[in-house]
Amino acid sequence: MKNIIITDLDGTLLSHSTFSFKQIHSDILSLLDSGTLIVPASSKTKTEMEMFCAELGRNVPFIYENGAGFHNIQEITSEKSSKPFTLSQAAINSENIWEIWCESVTEELKNQCLFVHEMNVKQQADVFGFTGQKLENALAREYSLNFKFLGNQIQLQHLNYILSAKNLTAQQGGRLMTLSGKHNKADYCNLIRIKQKSFGFEPFLVGVGDSENDSYMLENCDIACIIPRPHKPLLSISMPLERTIIAGNIAPLGWLEAVRKALNLNHIEETLRYG
Repeated sequence: MKNIIITDLDGTLLSHSTFSFKQIHSDILSLLDSGTLIVPASSKTKTEMEMFCAELGRNVPFIYENGAGFHNIQEITSEKSSKPFTLSQAAINSENIWEIWCESVTEELKNQCLFVHEMNVKQQADVFGFTGQKLENALAREYSLNFKFLGNQIQLQHLNYILSAKNLTAQQGGRLMTLSGKHNKADYCNLIRIKQKSFGFEPFLVGVGDSENDSYMLENCDIACIIPRPHKPLLSISMPLERTIIAGNIAPLGWLEAVRKALNLNHIEETLRYG
């Protein structure tokens, strides 16, 4: 059985405050060296994900902009001849997303939404928590737009109704909402399973996340690991309790704790199954 960890980054594997994973860097490398596959899945841009790979020191497969694209697919199967990336059929480029937004959303709802690309540099830095090249990388969005929603739940429901009719969706992340086509991080779980099985591996998927935009991904894995959020309630998902692990710590230590528990649970189940 092949262990595959599909994980959110901000607030899950990366610290809420420093966006660092230095404390568990060597542990992640040990997992990779042991044969465990790690697939980061984030609302981050492709450039940000490439920078994460560079900091990690490994060219891992990754899902970016909430499922718009999936890169380094060949790392899943070691099939070097395969196409190294795929783009979701639901992906819409950022310019078209903005055109649809401007044409379709009411002025009342527009007034409740503050888009990052309309903020000044200081506001953008405050929202993302960094400046310089890292900020530029975060703004290099190809298939999504970030915004802060200032309205109430009834207005949000109304907004979601309008967006859905235009093949758009707004997903809540840690700090911001992400406006994109109707794709999410869970869209590639089945592809990963199929790729692994085609090469003779029985995949065991561990999903790790902390925010609402991680829900579908967690629910499409064999084990769901939920990481606590500072000053926010624990993420609630539709997953049997026996298939759910709640970390006792926040990121990044909580990530390592939950993943170890999930892999240990799989090992115990394998031992009972096959003796």
